[in-house]
Amino acid sequence: MPHVQETARRTALPARLSNPVVRGIAADPSVCRVGEDYYLATSTMDFWPGIPIRHSRDLVHWRVIGYAVTRPAQYRRDGRPGPLNLYAPTLRHDGKRFHLACTNVADEQGNFVVGAEDPAGEWSDAAWVDREGFDPSLTFADGTCYYTRRTLDPLPDGRLGPVVQSEIDPATGVMSGPLRELTTDWSGFCSNDIEGPHLYKIDDWYYLFSAEGGTGRGHMQTCARSRSPWGPFTPAPHNPVLTHRHRVGHPVQSTGHAELVDAPDGSWWALFLGTRHDGFAAHHQLGRETFLAPVEWTDDGWPVIGRDGTVELDMELPRPLPGGGRAARAPRSFRETVWTAGWATVAGPPPQGLVAVLGDQDRAPGLLDRLTLPALAPGEGEWPAAALLWRQQEFADAFGATLPEGASAGVAVYADAAHHYRLAVGVRAGRREAVLHRVVDDLATTEVFALPDEGPVRLDIEADGTHYRFRATVGGVGFPVGQGLARLLAAEVTQGFTGARFAVFASGTGAGEAVLERVGRVVPGKG
Repeated sequence: MPHVQETARRTALPARLSNPVVRGIAADPSVCRVGEDYYLATSTMDFWPGIPIRHSRDLVHWRVIGYAVTRPAQYRRDGRPGPLNLYAPTLRHDGKRFHLACTNVADEQGNFVVGAEDPAGEWSDAAWVDREGFDPSLTFADGTCYYTRRTLDPLPDGRLGPVVQSEIDPATGVMSGPLRELTTDWSGFCSNDIEGPHLYKIDDWYYLFSAEGGTGRGHMQTCARSRSPWGPFTPAPHNPVLTHRHRVGHPVQSTGHAELVDAPDGSWWALFLGTRHDGFAAHHQLGRETFLAPVEWTDDGWPVIGRDGTVELDMELPRPLPGGGRAARAPRSFRETVWTAGWATVAGPPPQGLVAVLGDQDRAPGLLDRLTLPALAPGEGEWPAAALLWRQQEFADAFGATLPEGASAGVAVYADAAHHYRLAVGVRAGRREAVLHRVVDDLATTEVFALPDEGPVRLDIEADGTHYRFRATVGGVGFPVGQGLARLLAAEVTQGFTGARFAVFASGTGAGEAVLERVGRVVPGKG
């Protein structure tokens, strides 16, 4: 990578930053600023609710204040319940109203836009744009709204298609003209694959900021600019402007899919995704997370992210954080729910009859104290139909269960329906037992442990970076009930875009409800 820091404007280093700023599954960050407030949207894939909206005053401390996608009319063209898989949102504010563009790739539903005056409130039904491609972006400039996205039109030689753009009415999703190509040769500036495009107007330049090289270890961010929003675009001389593809063994990998944002003090910053690894480990469990780095500008107007396009878990900053590095207070109207606390369900809204109660939010924000779930038949892939999953894998609660005959409930580590470990407690033929299921692709194992019929049951998971270890405690006496390799739930194994999550669940055919109550904490681990 060309050395550009001599031409960038540098100052003293009075502040430090710990990355990532949003931990756990928080990919494809999109950020906009309104006054001194920052708002962030990230991908949720097949988890519900869809697209969390986070608020911050300093770009470091983020709080979920709501979700942009919470009902079928926002992610299904027919407005009826159905599959969702939400990719790469873009969040923008036009001076009066928030707009969010996104793609539901499930069933080829396509690209849509939703809007809201209050990002913590209800968002509109979807205005559908088109079905092709994904990673849609919006830019408000020149009194116009530009709609920019990637294509996916592979050529025999491996080039995957250009970035395209049109003008759009974000309220209706209607484009005012045909989509025009912004990039040439059916490829990117540094690779055959260009995605996640964002267009910015900064001074008299239009900057095209894009991800390239796939979302794995070859991931990178490139930049190009033009005097016109339609190009032609000249690539930055130091492209890629962000990447760790050359930093073998570094704990941060796969950096890219970045967004630029300016602060009221005139400073610039970049938010982007990355993955954390243990040394040379090829796998990761925590998913793609959101990282932050300062942005300097060269004398001839090109952005320099972090240290010549690199980032650290702990890094010095050329200036203090905006807002003094202090967390913002929640709005007076804000009320914590299980969803804003970071819990989610799989593949759609929760079933009727699910009741979740949070604990003392002043003492322990986000902790789930009690969960009542209807007894339902197992879902596709033998994953229980009723479940709540914690937003990230670094900590979770231990639960005790009260169950009717024929039902089971427990705790799990969940990557997807075909990759998970779960420990269930059930009552069968009047006897209580614990069952450990391990599911990895088409390989499945089951171990059954008899439990005393009297006394509360506590279930724990310990994560140490290499294994997930399960433990049951009855009447104060605990014993191990098996373990599973962490790497078998890694994104590199599942070939998915999320990491593993801790979960609580219930399933079965018994009459009555399963009740889970928090009785302790899972031992924190590296994940």
